[in-house]
Amino acid sequence: MRQARRNAFWRSPATRAVLVLMVLVLGGLLVAQWGVHERDRLAARYPMTLPWLTSLCQPLGCHFEHVRQIESVVIDSSSFAKRLGNFYAFDMVLKNNADIPVAVPALELSLTDAREAVVSRRVFLPRDWPDSPTHLPAGGSVSVSLRLALSDQGLSSMSGYRALVFYP
Repeated sequence: MRQARRNAFWRSPATRAVLVLMVLVLGGLLVAQWGVHERDRLAARYPMTLPWLTSLCQPLGCHFEHVRQIESVVIDSSSFAKRLGNFYAFDMVLKNNADIPVAVPALELSLTDAREAVVSRRVFLPRDWPDSPTHLPAGGSVSVSLRLALSDQGLSSMSGYRALVFYP
């Protein structure tokens, strides 16, 4: 008798309607949560979703940033040259291989000696760069020129450099 009542309860139209409604609401909340989590990538790939994502983020206090996709950013070319006295110039071209705009990464510049041991190392955040771009355009490239004044301490053994880009 109890088994029959239980089966009748789960098969009643009202119970089924409540269950379907719960599945739809929870599915909608899951999609909204995914949209908030992937908001930067969605906004970059599908700009028409920006108004919807903005209205979704407004009550949550989230904000938009450019996508961080370091595997798409390569140093296309670079050079390190001595100028006058202790002044050096470091020039590089960053290329974005992605089909969406990506955030500008930080740069780690290491000066090395003849045995590839690091003599000096410095990290340059994008805000430290002169005329820093806000993003790397999709499939595009950006030139970066840094002018450095280095002390003589230990640089007499310098024979090379390494450049590495990363997201902090």
